[in-house]
Amino acid sequence: MQPTDGATATANPSWVAADMDALIRQCEARLAEHDGQLGRLAAGVATLNAEIASVRAQRQETVDTREEALRVQETLLAATRAGVALRSGQHQGPTRVADTPEPDQEGTGSGTDAAAAPPAADAPPAEENSVTAETDPPVAFDASKLGPRGMQALQIITGTPGQQWTPKLLAIQLEGQEAAADQKAHNRARTLMDDLAKKQLLAKEYREEANRRLCYFVAASAAGAA
Repeated sequence: MQPTDGATATANPSWVAADMDALIRQCEARLAEHDGQLGRLAAGVATLNAEIASVRAQRQETVDTREEALRVQETLLAATRAGVALRSGQHQGPTRVADTPEPDQEGTGSGTDAAAAPPAADAPPAEENSVTAETDPPVAFDASKLGPRGMQALQIITGTPGQQWTPKLLAIQLEGQEAAADQKAHNRARTLMDDLAKKQLLAKEYREEANRRLCYFVAASAAGAA
């Protein structure tokens, strides 16, 4: 006999047992579905954690490489500054000093040599010698006071002493190939090279080409050698 209403179905133990059995099966199906989702999510989390660990390791390698590159760059800049300072000092030339007689020429010679010596009145005035001896040589510019862009330009130019540098060539080296047609980049490079020439780190030279007088720059050490 089928129950006619809800109260009758609830009061019938067999119907309640059957309903609980169906509910249990539904719960087990949902549990299996949830377990599957949790498994997939756990696998995804494990994969994500592995990717995070890999990216972190790669990032640390990049940080180490960058720090090493900074150390190498600083070493190169320090060597460049030292080389430029050394070249600048040589370019100024040796200090001029007054000619002084050797000790054996001041009275240790024979009487004949003393008699043949010219009169003291013919000797050059002492004031002229003192001026020559006391003249200080020009002080070389300290290349370490250049800014980063000035040091970069100087390092590029001194790296190829025989190259005749124009503002366009230097602009390409500093700002990339796109600077070849950028007049503003050429002007920036020309201003930079003029400043280095004023500091005697570069030499400005000229050449005739197609009935035009062209200006270019070379390293000061290369100009001195020429």
